Amino acid sequence: MHSIICNTIIMFLLKLYEFSLVLSCLILYTKAYTCSKIHRDMIDKLLMSSGWTNLNDLYCINYYEKLYYLRNLIETPTQCNKCDQKIRALTIYIGCTYVKMLNNLLLAICSVIQICKVKIKEKNDIINVCIFTEDLLKIITVLIVPMAKLMKGAMDALDILHIRPLITSRKSKYILSDSIERMVDIFELLKEQTLSRDNINTYNLTLDTINFFFHSIIVNINKETTLYCRFKPFDENHLSYEWLQEYEAIHFRDSKLVYFKFLIRKIQDYIKTVVIEKYFQLGFKFDPITEETVVPTPNELFELELEFKVIDEEPSTH
Repeated sequence: MHSIICNTIIMFLLKLYEFSLVLSCLILYTKAYTCSKIHRDMIDKLLMSSGWTNLNDLYCINYYEKLYYLRNLIETPTQCNKCDQKIRALTIYIGCTYVKMLNNLLLAICSVIQICKVKIKEKNDIINVCIFTEDLLKIITVLIVPMAKLMKGAMDALDILHIRPLITSRKSKYILSDSIERMVDIFELLKEQTLSRDNINTYNLTLDTINFFFHSIIVNINKETTLYCRFKPFDENHLSYEWLQEYEAIHFRDSKLVYFKFLIRKIQDYIKTVVIEKYFQLGFKFDPITEETVVPTPNELFELELEFKVIDEEPSTH
């Protein structure tokens, strides 16, 4: 009888030990995977930046069958139990914003490329087509590729605050991640292109390469955003139309203004505006030493950084 009681006590203690062990592991696991206070404060401080209230391309975003509205994300203090959902929602939101901007820009460039190809075929205004192509290559190198890196950096900086960052996952990617990485690859692709004004076909081939590459990016980003982005109605070709209208108004007063030179300037200005409004004014910081984007800590001085040396290296417009 005594041995039975002893065995019962031993079994009870073992069960109690197992339960305590499981409970301890659960507590440790919960602590390790809880959004820290400093991360919550970083998010709230970031959302104080003026640029967030100026993001007006979307009604809302959809994440796991739940709609998130930017105004609520901005005005509601980040709570511990909802911190990670908020990080995902903000990452998706700026991803959708970047999709809208990329659609506008890449479609406008592709539209100009079609005009160039017609002029090459008709052997009309060839010299200005050559100049435009050369300047477009410079813009891609010193403006579009760095802009794409900043976009990815902004989304990386938000994603890394999540308890399970998608950036470290082999299976899952956040919205736009792969497409933006592909945009950076165009630099290597274009390095293989050689332009020679003695052979106009080299310009034609380069324009075809850019056109095909940008169209593939457009297709991919639109597929990615179908499930997430609830855009306000917009005309995908409005940027090309807007530039044409502006050129015609200016050209009426200055008949010497070359259309392709005007377009190069508009592309430059558009990219610079996007970098300022959709990156720096959202509160993100670019570290020129590490070449990484960071979300400032609450103790950092919150200064609007408008200087990004790459966007000040303007391609020659001859």
